[in-house]
Amino acid sequence: MREKLYRFMQGRYGTDKLNQFIFYVELILLVLSLFFRRNIVINILFYISIIIYLARALSKNYVARSIENQKFIRIQAKIVHRFQAFNKSLKDKQNKYLVCPECAQIIRVPRNKGKIEVRCPSCRKSFDTKS
Repeated sequence: MREKLYRFMQGRYGTDKLNQFIFYVELILLVLSLFFRRNIVINILFYISIIIYLARALSKNYVARSIENQKFIRIQAKIVHRFQAFNKSLKDKQNKYLVCPECAQIIRVPRNKGKIEVRCPSCRKSFDTKS
């Protein structure tokens, strides 16, 4: 049986960061469905997430799954950087922390200077913001 499973999974994509995220969403939906037993929307989302998870894990199209995973990682990095910048801004009362819209670099600027133009030290993109 183990050999049959091994041969079946050869050439399949398997799991990655996006599949791990989908799995955690499934767990959250499962717990929510325990509390809201009659909610059809949660059940439908749960089954859709299972189908997506299995379709990605059993897919033989490495290129497409890899591109999807790379896009997910970029979006995840931007969101994580925004939360880190927000957390730093809460702790630091003299400076405000911004995220570059191009490269997601965290940039520190002084507070209460009005509308200023900021240049990212990493990618050199300029953008206007309120400090």
